Amino acid sequence: MNVIPVISQLKYRFKVSITEIVLSFFRRGIHSTILIYLILLLICGQSTTNSDWDPKNNLPVCVAENEQFFPVLTFDGNKGVIVTWRDGRNGNYDIYAQRIDIDGNIVWTPDGIPVCDQAASQSAPTIVTDMKSGAIIVWGDTRNGSQDSFAQRVDANGTKMWEADGVSVCIEPTLQDDFTAISDGNGGVIVVWEDWRSGNQDIYIQKISSEGKAIWKNNGIAVVRNEGDQYDPALISDGKGGAIIVWWDISTPDWNIYAQHIDSDSNLVWESPNPVCTADGHQGAPSIVTDGNGGAFCVWADYRNDPNFLTSAQLFAQHIAADGKHLWKKDGIQICDLPVNQQQHHTVIDEKGGFIVTWWDDRDVFADIYAQRVNVEGQIMWDKVGVPVCIEGGVQQNPMLISDGAGGAIIYWLDYREDFGNTTEDAIYAQRIDENGTALWQENGIPVCNAEKEQISPNAISTSIGSAIVVWSDARGNDHDIYINRVQ
Repeated sequence: MNVIPVISQLKYRFKVSITEIVLSFFRRGIHSTILIYLILLLICGQSTTNSDWDPKNNLPVCVAENEQFFPVLTFDGNKGVIVTWRDGRNGNYDIYAQRIDIDGNIVWTPDGIPVCDQAASQSAPTIVTDMKSGAIIVWGDTRNGSQDSFAQRVDANGTKMWEADGVSVCIEPTLQDDFTAISDGNGGVIVVWEDWRSGNQDIYIQKISSEGKAIWKNNGIAVVRNEGDQYDPALISDGKGGAIIVWWDISTPDWNIYAQHIDSDSNLVWESPNPVCTADGHQGAPSIVTDGNGGAFCVWADYRNDPNFLTSAQLFAQHIAADGKHLWKKDGIQICDLPVNQQQHHTVIDEKGGFIVTWWDDRDVFADIYAQRVNVEGQIMWDKVGVPVCIEGGVQQNPMLISDGAGGAIIYWLDYREDFGNTTEDAIYAQRIDENGTALWQENGIPVCNAEKEQISPNAISTSIGSAIVVWSDARGNDHDIYINRVQ
């Protein structure tokens, strides 16, 4: 009798401890050799497994006084993570960070280290690896009046590597907002944002070196500077120190999707903004992932078939080559052709030349979570209307996903299946799907956190094949704190 699969199945299916399993085997007269083996396994398991990886208890990253919001995380270079968040412990909002190792141990000072506790208010941070077991953190900052952007690098020990209050990304005396960052592939960071210096909202970008020096033009260069407003910039690395940026544009009566490629020397590679989709009706909320060959896949919400005004979006996608050529049909291919509202999509590469996208839609009474895989030729790989990730009762929303490291994805979302009466009971659930669209975990997902009160703003990264670490803001205490969990 091989007891290991039995133990694993019992633990997973019935959520019992190894102790309870041992007692159950003893009552049934299982051979003493097996019992001894089980007891040794119990002892070893207790010495090596952190009990805080649990969907109700979880691991507290920060429970300091006042509220903590908007946690994001990146790799620490040793299978653990570095987390950063917006923190209200000092009466105004500052930026704090913490490192957690693969076993769930807190590495830095309890409740985190101050990345920036300058007297002014700092807003929601973003984070990338510095490729040396540390991280670069970028945030919005009001120390000069209107909101600017600053950055700081911390090493593996939590030591600040740049100026004490951070180095400026952009301090142009107008509003900058919606900062997004990626690694430049050389220990630095590329930051893109919405910028009002021209009197309307444009898209600007900057590269900061690993030494904290601005590489491109002071206060950034314009990715697009047109009449009307440009929103929600998203970017990926071009693999050569530059980036491909996508946004939605309302310079014309219809909202459209555009893109631009900037090289490592800050040159705009495409002669003018690339019209990814200019179909009739509105398009918005673009996401972007690399195609692995210097180009990109772009997915967006599209209202070309909307019977009313902004009531029902469908998902479309386009493959853009490194030279800007569109490789699929004009204005994109349809991801799901059901005439139902599809929103809040999120995309990841499938490690086989294509991508996987997840979204919520309202084909049933409540919003559910679906997913689809598209190959490099633009062929729909799973059911033409998507595969169900979660169709549990109640509302599911805000799905996000990461690669599972094996051609599939781990999808996580906010879940309200236990929301009854006058009390809102948020929870975070997750599901793993393989390259064929088959769910690998229990039907409708496993709980990442189902503690009392609300859990919001989850963010996750892959740590190994089939495993993810998820962080979020949690209201189980007197106010919002930061918690983390690992699922696999």
